[in-house]
Amino acid sequence: MDGAVKQVVTRIVHSGAFDTVWRNANEQAHSAVVHALTGEGRGAVGVAGGTVTLDVGTLVEQVKKELVNAGLSPAEKIPQVDKQLVLFQSEQLEKIRDGAHLLDVVGYWLPVLTVIIGAAGVLIARRHRRALAWTALGAAVACLVVVIALVFVRRYYLDHLPAAVQSDAAAAAVFDTLLRFLKAALRTTIVLGAVVALGAYLIGPGRLPVAIRRACDRTADSLATWAYRHEIRAGRAGAWAQAHRRSIALSALAVLAFVFAVWNRPTPLTILAFALVLLGTLTVLALLAAGGRAEASPATREG
Repeated sequence: MDGAVKQVVTRIVHSGAFDTVWRNANEQAHSAVVHALTGEGRGAVGVAGGTVTLDVGTLVEQVKKELVNAGLSPAEKIPQVDKQLVLFQSEQLEKIRDGAHLLDVVGYWLPVLTVIIGAAGVLIARRHRRALAWTALGAAVACLVVVIALVFVRRYYLDHLPAAVQSDAAAAAVFDTLLRFLKAALRTTIVLGAVVALGAYLIGPGRLPVAIRRACDRTADSLATWAYRHEIRAGRAGAWAQAHRRSIALSALAVLAFVFAVWNRPTPLTILAFALVLLGTLTVLALLAAGGRAEASPATREG
């Protein structure tokens, strides 16, 4: 009997079914821990005073079913057992809840205040473009410093694990999982800050930005002239784009900024995709404006 039970339990634990059960149980336990720390959500699963438990009842029922299928019919009479695996127990849970609540409030409002203060600084600055560039670059550098600090913190954490911890890989996985969203947010902010700073620089009066913009305009004019001579005309759209080029560009930037603001969990790839969309829009706008200039130019018509 002992051999049969051990064989069935071992097979289940090493199977993909156990992986599914374990993940589902941990998801339920996560909701319980959130409830225990914040008092929000449905906390009926695994929370009792200062004890947080993991419900493994599904796994126990599956083991009983496998035993019955293996021919051990007496397994049907196995009585109800304690199906809660204690994750941790702490008499300081109330203090931990107060700290978690404070972190929750700070974590929500601090980014908002940071953005408001940064935007206010840009608005009251004498040179808005330069202030925007330095603010974005400063945010990117600050996040980069935090990323580097987390590398050292992770190393320190793994080097000072208690003797009871049997798996360094498991401890590292816990650390990485807990900080996964923070790291993703830091990477996203670094890329966003770099893109905004670069954009603010390229629209400035510096020698290199001016040379780049003039080269782009000359290329657009050359293409528009070639298109005009081959009976490809921009028509009224070209004249309208030339007359309202700046307002159209600002409107496109505002739309993309709004979409980014409401985007759920943006990533560095999301920012790069938005930047490419903006570049594509500006390219089309530049070509239309060049077409409008070409049609309005006597030299082009005579050529």
